[in-house]
Amino acid sequence: MIDQRTLQLIQKMIQKPLMEQEEMMRFFSLSKNQLDYAIRKINELLKANKQPLIRSDPYFIQLAPKAKAFFLNDFLNSTVYTQYEMNSEERKKYIFLMLFYYESDYLSVNHFLSALRVGKTTFMADIKKLEKELALSMITIGYTRKNGYGLMGNEENLRNFFMKMMFHDFGDNQEEFVYHYFLVNEKIDGFSQIEAAAREKLKTFSLELVENRLNEFSYLFTMMLPRLNKQWLVFYETYNYQTFFQMKEYLFAKELLAEFSITNKSAQLYVCGWLLGMALGDTTYPSADFSIIHELVERIIKRFELLSGIRFKDQQKVINQLYSHFRPAYYRLFFQLPIINPLHKKIIKEYEDLYQIVQETLRPIGNLFERGIPEDEISFLTIHFASLINDFDEYQVNQKIGVIVCPNGIGSSAMIYNELKMIFPDIIFIGPIETKELLLERPECDLIFTTVPNVSLYTLKKPVYVVNPIMTNEERNQLIQEVYHQPSEAISLIGVEELMAVIKKHATIEDDKSLKKELQLLLTRREVNPAYLATLGEERKPVALIDMLNPQYILTNIKVRSWEEAFYLAATPLIKDQVISRGYIDTIIQNVRKEGPFFIIMDQVALPHARPEEGALKLGLGITVLQEPVIINKKASIKYIFTLSAIDHSKHLSAIAELVALLEQESFFNLLEQEADPQQIFDWIASFLLKNKHMVPM
Repeated sequence: MIDQRTLQLIQKMIQKPLMEQEEMMRFFSLSKNQLDYAIRKINELLKANKQPLIRSDPYFIQLAPKAKAFFLNDFLNSTVYTQYEMNSEERKKYIFLMLFYYESDYLSVNHFLSALRVGKTTFMADIKKLEKELALSMITIGYTRKNGYGLMGNEENLRNFFMKMMFHDFGDNQEEFVYHYFLVNEKIDGFSQIEAAAREKLKTFSLELVENRLNEFSYLFTMMLPRLNKQWLVFYETYNYQTFFQMKEYLFAKELLAEFSITNKSAQLYVCGWLLGMALGDTTYPSADFSIIHELVERIIKRFELLSGIRFKDQQKVINQLYSHFRPAYYRLFFQLPIINPLHKKIIKEYEDLYQIVQETLRPIGNLFERGIPEDEISFLTIHFASLINDFDEYQVNQKIGVIVCPNGIGSSAMIYNELKMIFPDIIFIGPIETKELLLERPECDLIFTTVPNVSLYTLKKPVYVVNPIMTNEERNQLIQEVYHQPSEAISLIGVEELMAVIKKHATIEDDKSLKKELQLLLTRREVNPAYLATLGEERKPVALIDMLNPQYILTNIKVRSWEEAFYLAATPLIKDQVISRGYIDTIIQNVRKEGPFFIIMDQVALPHARPEEGALKLGLGITVLQEPVIINKKASIKYIFTLSAIDHSKHLSAIAELVALLEQESFFNLLEQEADPQQIFDWIASFLLKNKHMVPM
């Protein structure tokens, strides 16, 4: 029998037929004994199917090309479903899926024992674990002799629990198998039909879902089909707005449901809500909600520019890209649909400062929704802003061609595209495209990069590299090693033994094991050209707020006659210290006259800034406190001026995140009003940041 761990090892070895044992153990968090046991299980399977066995020595394991072909063409397509053994976590999910899907059927203990292929004791232990988890969502499992086992709870809670579980598993890319296994094992037909019908209707109504969301939608529709047949009045009465019935998303839902003889309006509206929460927004289509969402997007961009000190050159491009993501996010928030961002923790770790800025950017928008904006949505938007910040001109070189496959959406696509261009400037990249598009069109390429493991990509017989949309320096280094020194399947463990035999003829070997390992490393992993590693260097190091400040940049109790004079006085110490040019502040004033006081980030607080190329010479921040507020263009008043000089779109973001935290402190403004000495203010800021751990570690 094949379990989850064994299946994952097989998929990993298809991806990388020759691997260090240590790397495999590290990747799956296995001990040496656990890895050896899994390899034995795989070899038993290969032996039973008359395939070459996995070769191994103390350091490496290798899957033969013939065995790889067997797994790709035969085993993973059919045989695996008859030989799979679920673990406790998978059984728990399977039990829920049975209760959720067969909501109208009688389910006895025997039904579960037959499906799970376990004893009663194991089943009872699994269902108790599930009950504990369901209780957190106010769902219980009931049992009567008359009705058998069944779920009890609010319909919204039931559906949201299922969606959260599925989104989490699909996003993780490791747990999706159990859902397909459920459909196959329960002999539930129709998934392919639903996917094909959805794809056709999307085309008919000019709607766009990224590959992964279409996959999610198809599973959701298949699993919820029995429940959609029933009227859900609470949902219909809550969201029964005439606007929705005019939208093409509603027409899509109505026609798709009709193909399965479902005509109730609550189901039509619910599926419409799903689709609105998944489909990419299109600024070229004049939908009924366009003006509302477009205005929100503009507000978000303007506030982000204010808080970050970044001024985007191509405003329309930025609006179009953000609109594409924010429209579905808006409807997920509106319909209170769950969302799981599998990259959430990694985003916060790698983009902590940007995340804080985006979080503060969205604060006013969050007040529009009953439950605010969840952290997972904020981190999705953080990816989008990170991709916008990192967008730069493409290298034009005639070298290898790499295809980027990214089924996760625009934000991840843009992130990985910019990341790969930076790491491999000598490779021409096309895409991002979806898996099915690549398999159908088969564009000319030398390398394939994908954010989601998919065994079908290996049928193209090109090197396939699985990459994270957000990579650590270690992951970048590892990827470079793999791309520039892809081990050939012709290099085998036998070849190393032959080398050892030759060396023994002519030299004395003091440490056989170490020499063998180093020989294998020499054949498979060489040192990388330092030119490529240079792209991973100092530019990623953040700058703290205190590093941009100087006591001489702090002015208090300043009396002025106009806002123009206020800006010039605020900029004077920065000009004197050659942080900015005189032209920089001239540009700011001109922009204000054209666009109005765009830089006011909160009541009485201004963060004037211009683009780096308009006179920013060094990173810096000035603080000016006016004696009395001044009016700008008869529209707004300011008293506190924080003049920002940013030399690019990223180095200062950590400092801005700290500034946002600082501006939330009433005590800080009290200090400014006390006409404190500049050195006192500087020391207070340093103390506050250190105490509150807003300082960036150096």
